[in-house]
Amino acid sequence: MLTTKALLKRYLVWVTLFFVYVIIAIFIIYKGSVQSPDTGTYVKWAKILIGYEFNFLAYYGDVSFHVPPFLYTIPVAIFAIFISIFNEQWAIAYQALNLAALFFILFLYAKTILHLGVRQWLVSMSLLVFIVSTDYLLWPRYLLTDSLFAATVMLAIYIVLAGPNNRPSYYALIIFSSFLLLFSRPASLTFIAVFLFFGVLIDLSQRVLIKKTLFLRLGILTLLSSAIFSVIIMTHASGFFESDQLDFWRPWIERGVVIDSRPETYIVYEATYLGTTKLHLYRMVGFFNPFASDFSFTHNVLNGLLLLGCYVVIFVLFRYSFIDFEKNNNRAKAITLLSTLIVFVAISTAAILIDYDWRYRYPIIAPLIMLATLIFDNYLNSRDATTIHNIK
Repeated sequence: MLTTKALLKRYLVWVTLFFVYVIIAIFIIYKGSVQSPDTGTYVKWAKILIGYEFNFLAYYGDVSFHVPPFLYTIPVAIFAIFISIFNEQWAIAYQALNLAALFFILFLYAKTILHLGVRQWLVSMSLLVFIVSTDYLLWPRYLLTDSLFAATVMLAIYIVLAGPNNRPSYYALIIFSSFLLLFSRPASLTFIAVFLFFGVLIDLSQRVLIKKTLFLRLGILTLLSSAIFSVIIMTHASGFFESDQLDFWRPWIERGVVIDSRPETYIVYEATYLGTTKLHLYRMVGFFNPFASDFSFTHNVLNGLLLLGCYVVIFVLFRYSFIDFEKNNNRAKAITLLSTLIVFVAISTAAILIDYDWRYRYPIIAPLIMLATLIFDNYLNSRDATTIHNIK
């Protein structure tokens, strides 16, 4: 019979996961749910959908927005179902769904990283990091799409990195998760592109990105994307083509907005190709910024601990990312996928606008923690291998 110590060691990750979930859930329930202006928009759209008796085609034709309304189909449908079933108590049901999404994120995070062979104690330590994540203490409280979307992102990561060996089933699950993302929010297009690239175009992704020069290649892609952003904005401003979406976002560009509604981050915008490129790069930096002048001291400290901690591990130990590449190709793929996803989400978000409270950074927090954990585990593997070699 296993002793208590042996049982704890065997189930250490799952005990830690339960502990982390309970702590965050208690905090969220204690602080209470929050409704933002976007919540009101979803409720309004949900009532329109209910009015059409869930006829989505009629609903799409009645809703006017600067992006196609079908990109919000899943969250609006959930709002409509909850309002129909629970009436005035729909908010409680949606908060419960957010808490379920939180558990799903933590569970898939643990399953994925264990599949990649990371030490159990390190997985447990990385799960504890979620407790100091201001994103995970904040956004699950909001009756918005963010927690559901973050859970779907983790599902897609799990499928790509730990999906079934049966190829038809593997591809079917990737396509399925892509559709879930597509109908969840407009920002999903970047996530879908990355997941399809690594999940379907496996040989191409390995030839192009799974290299020791990954960061150099991602840096070049970042500069290239800033230049492309500049060309699109400047040619649109010159009247070369029309776009309602660019018309909507253009005022923020002309005001030099880096972080929305944070004037201290604004720059003097120069309406040139170089000036527009510079704005995009400033936003890229702003996307990863852990601090804000009006955040509380505690908020800034927690953000600094998590984000700066991850950045330091990733950059200082990055040379260990592709150790034993041939022996552990799946881990190299994981590191490349997570790095590419984080950078590409930053690129696409910077092309639109960095939200006031960095809301659109929330879905990549778990991938960021996972990336830092994988790289640190690679470092430990390298150190252990060196020690064994020296002993011999």
